[in-house]
Amino acid sequence: MFILSRRTLGLLIALAGIVCVSGCSTVSGLLNNQIFGKVATNVQNRLLDLTDPVSAGVGLGMGGSVRATSFVQGGALFTLAKNSFRGRQVQSPINFSPEIGLSPVFHLRSIDAPETGFDGRAVVAGKTLVDASEKTWSAWAEGESWSWIPARSDYAAHYDRHLYDVGFSVYALVGIDLAVNPIETPYELADFFIGLVSFGFIDLAGDDHSWEGPRLLDTVAGK
Repeated sequence: MFILSRRTLGLLIALAGIVCVSGCSTVSGLLNNQIFGKVATNVQNRLLDLTDPVSAGVGLGMGGSVRATSFVQGGALFTLAKNSFRGRQVQSPINFSPEIGLSPVFHLRSIDAPETGFDGRAVVAGKTLVDASEKTWSAWAEGESWSWIPARSDYAAHYDRHLYDVGFSVYALVGIDLAVNPIETPYELADFFIGLVSFGFIDLAGDDHSWEGPRLLDTVAGK
């Protein structure tokens, strides 16, 4: 019959205690990392929800403009080398952009972007021409090309402003653009508060990032 000595038994008990403490520390650390990671990811997602209806840009230029939707806007502005973002998306840089007029009487703004080319929007006597570029000057004489209320998707296509943006641009050699979209704001605020209350388990807009850290069961299993 095999009998362990007290000394051997004590060593085994001590070794088992060390293994247990080490394992418990690992599990505790993983749990803490998962909790911290999920909390940090949820905070990041909620902040991004707040920026979704916002657009901002910086660049070189001179002049200024204000807009309370495309239907009421005005100014005299010329910008160069402008970089901007809308929500969580970085937009195509704009090489240059002239803007002049006061809508709904007359307003014209054009942009030249390396990724999308030359494009523009015009408002004359309350009607909007979505593609007011140098290639479609003939469209200015075509009544079917003008609309009182253009489709939001058509207006925003290959363009850095949206139809219902409310904001301003101020440039004195260096300047900024800042705008918020009141049509998108209620939905994004709802997405923010629902995600905040549900701790990210309910994502109304389906645009949340997920926590990609190590999973506890996989780590314990050695995966």
